[in-house]
Amino acid sequence: MRDGFNIRSWAEEVARKKPEMNVLANSLKNYQARVEPNKEDRDVVALHYRVAFLFPDAVMVTIGIVLMDYEMDFDVVIETMTTLPPERKRQGFGSQAVAKLLKWADERNLSVVAVQVAGEANKGFWTKNGFVRREGPSCTTDFVWHGRLD
Repeated sequence: MRDGFNIRSWAEEVARKKPEMNVLANSLKNYQARVEPNKEDRDVVALHYRVAFLFPDAVMVTIGIVLMDYEMDFDVVIETMTTLPPERKRQGFGSQAVAKLLKWADERNLSVVAVQVAGEANKGFWTKNGFVRREGPSCTTDFVWHGRLD
């Protein structure tokens, strides 16, 4: 957590900025995404969204993102990613979805981190998509995207 952090003040800041962050998240619709706030989440100190990218043949990649996460000093935190149906995994759909998310982030100069990456195949996925393993002490395996697409 950040030095000198006040959780109550942060919760107030999140509540104040929620309309602005909703507009930011909804701008992903310009990248062929469906966006919705995670209504099941009761977190008052971060804003969670479900971003879904639809592909031909009923393939969907869903990415769970967080804006204004109090623990991470990044603009966008990727928490989860799922490809459905499961038999369509490892066919490039996840990379296409992440590319759209990164284009959105790049055009807005947003920093991005994927957190709690487990398994060698998953680590390889994030590396292949332009992320590098986060340096420093961490209880999780995080991968950071340093921005600027070519």
